[in-house]
Amino acid sequence: MKTGVILISHGSKLSSGNDGLFKVADMLRAMNRWDMVEAAFLQLAEPAFPEVVKKIVERGASRIVVMPLLLFKGNHVYKDIPEMIEGEKKNYPQVEFVYSNNIGADERIALIAADRIHEVLTEKQYGSRQRIEQPQAIVDESFEIIDNLVDFGSVPALHRPIIQRAIHATGDTEYAYNLIFHPMAVETGIRSLRDGKNIVTDVNMVKAGITKGPVEKFGGKIICKISDKSVIDEAKRLGKTRAIVSMQQSAHEMKGGIVVIGNAPTALFEVIDLIKKGLAQPALVVGIPVGFVGAVEAKYELKGISVPYITNTNRKGGSAVAVSIVNAIIKLAKKINVFVRVD
Repeated sequence: MKTGVILISHGSKLSSGNDGLFKVADMLRAMNRWDMVEAAFLQLAEPAFPEVVKKIVERGASRIVVMPLLLFKGNHVYKDIPEMIEGEKKNYPQVEFVYSNNIGADERIALIAADRIHEVLTEKQYGSRQRIEQPQAIVDESFEIIDNLVDFGSVPALHRPIIQRAIHATGDTEYAYNLIFHPMAVETGIRSLRDGKNIVTDVNMVKAGITKGPVEKFGGKIICKISDKSVIDEAKRLGKTRAIVSMQQSAHEMKGGIVVIGNAPTALFEVIDLIKKGLAQPALVVGIPVGFVGAVEAKYELKGISVPYITNTNRKGGSAVAVSIVNAIIKLAKKINVFVRVD
């Protein structure tokens, strides 16, 4: 069954007012989750809804999902669009029409609004400053801006530097709200490092970004086997990803250490399986893989294991944020006595 998606929104006499809908359609199309994605307008702009329905049906769609890209419910959502769909059902009785919810009052919209507000206030406050070229001064000002953007008042003290570094590495204040910490995650990570345990990563980019001097001084190693010949050969033989096999071959080196997954959801799934089977015993799992396939599901499963973890709630992630989290824990390990709980 071929599925077509129609994003429908208000139209504008100004072409610039319609560009956003086409851009969102392009973004959804790039996800490759549906057979076709098109944009349509209710009024004042082209293409109109009937024209887009005709186009999608002619391309073989037997199911059409109509998604109103409208923020709140009004006459368009309750009356106009449903009536248009009913009319098209009569024209194409062989096609299944599915009417999606509109955007609505969603926490993610609030986060976007908060970012826009913070951006304009920050620009007003900092926009007139002279250009700064000294590295430490740039870092200091960056953290000052982050502290102004995010309310850290209710954030546990050990979590604050990790959140700050994640935001600093990505430019994304959403990490202030969607990073999830097991209650003992940071303390366990600090203790693991100070005990000289290893850090196992899924990709070399994560390995390269971790500050290795303190890790080695504590007695540990940073390990990534994804490019090892044995991993490449075994992955080819099994028809599995190298990320999976690299985790399997690193299981014994995880004992008491930190596993850092910043790229591959399959690596995180495998680590979870190894832990559940008793084949791996890391002290902490930092699971921040990025992607549209498997990332959210792997993070959800991670929250069900007994081992302390740090993760987030959506498809965002990647090597930079994984590295920032681990480097923040390393910095804490250099200066904090982990046996004194900091609240």
